[in-house]
Amino acid sequence: MGEGRTPMVSLDALARRWGLAGLWAKAEYLNPTGSYKDRIAAASMSRALREGYRGWIGTSSGNGGAAMSAYGVRAGLPGILLVLREAPQEKLASIAPYGVLLLSMDRMGPEVMAGLGQIAAAERLLLTITTHAHNPHGMRGADAIGTEIAARGGITQVYVPTGGGGLLVATARGLGAAACRAAVISTQPAGCAPIARTLTGELSHPSIDEWSTHISGLMLPRPPDGEAAVAAVRSSGGWGVPVADEDAWAAQDLLARTEGIFVEPAAALALAAVRQDVEQGRLGAADQPCVVLTGHGLKDLGRFTASDRRPTPTTTEEIPQRLTRWLQQL
Repeated sequence: MGEGRTPMVSLDALARRWGLAGLWAKAEYLNPTGSYKDRIAAASMSRALREGYRGWIGTSSGNGGAAMSAYGVRAGLPGILLVLREAPQEKLASIAPYGVLLLSMDRMGPEVMAGLGQIAAAERLLLTITTHAHNPHGMRGADAIGTEIAARGGITQVYVPTGGGGLLVATARGLGAAACRAAVISTQPAGCAPIARTLTGELSHPSIDEWSTHISGLMLPRPPDGEAAVAAVRSSGGWGVPVADEDAWAAQDLLARTEGIFVEPAAALALAAVRQDVEQGRLGAADQPCVVLTGHGLKDLGRFTASDRRPTPTTTEEIPQRLTRWLQQL
């Protein structure tokens, strides 16, 4: 349906502001359903048709669910999707039009995923969870993110928002296949950063018991591909960056107001990590990092639908005065 081959967008204003040789964004929010998960869904449903599955079953925080639902319909395959109860309403609403069986749960850890694997095998359904541990063939669809970034040339670091670790592993594999030597950076919310904290040396392995982030899509305290992600980062010469939720939201606003690009908080996390590394002296004038912008901002509008975000009531007579005050604040 037109997935993949997303553009590399130059973030010139932010590169100048932060003193970088260049700053690039891999625009995965331009995929058909608004996230990089479309690449995985296309590969997954192609396999399901090729191998004669009678449908599919999976879990999602929202993006993967929309992708699998759309591509499942395209393939003529019925689907069952389990979502987190607290998933953003925009993400749930984006799944509803496709007519899949939609069920919710409070948490979906390894035990739930293992149980779904048993159901999938018994019912001849393809398990479409977007991890290498559960859907290795489908995850190959994301390798092209790395090869497409490598084709740009000159990229020194690739910052990847990381939840379960699957996107990072696939991106690193694609970079490697293209002989790109860019360092791969795992960026996670500080409130749920088992992979990043393992890379900083705080943890011995990527698994935690408690988490506190509000960044949708990255709430995986026991990431299925955590060990593989740690290995991929280390072999590339990269590192991990835990980022506060507030810094991700600030980066979301900064990207929209500086470069005109609106992404979901999980995607903005990568930009927040670049900013953090610049401020700490880890990046400098010779660097050209790339941030993988995983999903569109329309996927998660919670911060922008509060009552204080409503337009200010006015009259025609009041507009000139309001305009003058607004311009003085810029």
